[in-house]
Amino acid sequence: MTVLKTTHNTIIAGKYCGKPVYCTPNANDIYQNLLKLARTGHHWARVTVEGVQSLASGRLHQNNIFVRPNHLARGGTEEFVMILPGCKVTVEKLPNDKFKILHFDADLNFSELQGDEKKPSLYRASKSRDGWQTALQPDYKILPEKDRYVAISDIRNVRSSSVAEEVADYLADTPNTGSQKIDANGFDLHFTPGQKRVGGLVNYKEAISPIEAKNLNESAYLLARAMYDARDIKGISWVSEFGGSGILTQAMKMLADQKVSLEKHTIFLYRPSTSPNEAVRIAQQLNLNLDRKVTHTHPLDVIGNRDQIEMIISRVRSKNDNYKLKYSPWDLLSYGTKLQGASTTALTIAGVSTLGVSNPQTLFFVTAIGAIAGFGKLGMNLTEGWAPRLHKKTNKLLGKN
Repeated sequence: MTVLKTTHNTIIAGKYCGKPVYCTPNANDIYQNLLKLARTGHHWARVTVEGVQSLASGRLHQNNIFVRPNHLARGGTEEFVMILPGCKVTVEKLPNDKFKILHFDADLNFSELQGDEKKPSLYRASKSRDGWQTALQPDYKILPEKDRYVAISDIRNVRSSSVAEEVADYLADTPNTGSQKIDANGFDLHFTPGQKRVGGLVNYKEAISPIEAKNLNESAYLLARAMYDARDIKGISWVSEFGGSGILTQAMKMLADQKVSLEKHTIFLYRPSTSPNEAVRIAQQLNLNLDRKVTHTHPLDVIGNRDQIEMIISRVRSKNDNYKLKYSPWDLLSYGTKLQGASTTALTIAGVSTLGVSNPQTLFFVTAIGAIAGFGKLGMNLTEGWAPRLHKKTNKLLGKN
């Protein structure tokens, strides 16, 4: 790409087609470094450069979730912040509808941070005698195999191999699969490291409006690109676990805004901590091939169960969904039964709390004592609802699958 020098700014895109995109000298220095990284095979840098160059086609508006309004600059022009992998770009929209890049806030060592598992990355997960292993995929390409599973993890503060071991159990619970299939074929893992979990009652606003969660933009952008690049691979299942539903929802929204179609793929939400109805609504826009069952929830999953009725009604009405009207009475009945079980469990929780058991760490004690006293099933149910990962460990200690 030819770069043109002007008196004060540099034109970095749009010389022969589209609208010119200008760049201040300081910002241009960083942009040139990004170009070098992109040309030497750094996938994240290539995706970021393409995002910046897309400004030449005028694709910058407040409805784009990559973009956050910043403030009005001098003269009344608008400023925006673009959220791209490894980079925040401050852009000014000029009166002539052209754009000027004012500032780059970039992590040029993004690839190294991915290697250290400190940035969102794609891994190939495979099982060996020593357990689950993960291998970083710097090109962010999904393995081109039919009926491939891709797991989207919640934000997690553990190593990718530990996440893969847990996620493998969740994938085995999805429709038309099983542990033997997952163990034999492995899966791809979109892993997002970090401290703060996504959604849930603690982050209720984020849970009901995952599209607005700024902290998910970087991860969602990389996932959206991977989904787009894999659009011609048949039978891919994009399976989120817990807060991964928020990242998946954002990624799908990015693709839906670009009118992408993924009719060869499907999604599944394992115990989503963000709105499943929002995810399914956007999935319909992408023409995804949705199964009758698209979620797995626990009776105590308030967010995952919150809008199930609305989701069922929406699926019946949608023309871009395989869901049939005849399914709805049975699915509504099943949902009601689950809620009834949740209310019974809630009453028992009140009794358990009087014993001083009020946090997930002590639920292991409830389970162990309950097994002896004859109410182990209740203890396990509480543990599964409040601390699902502890529940998995407890099952292994007790010799259960």
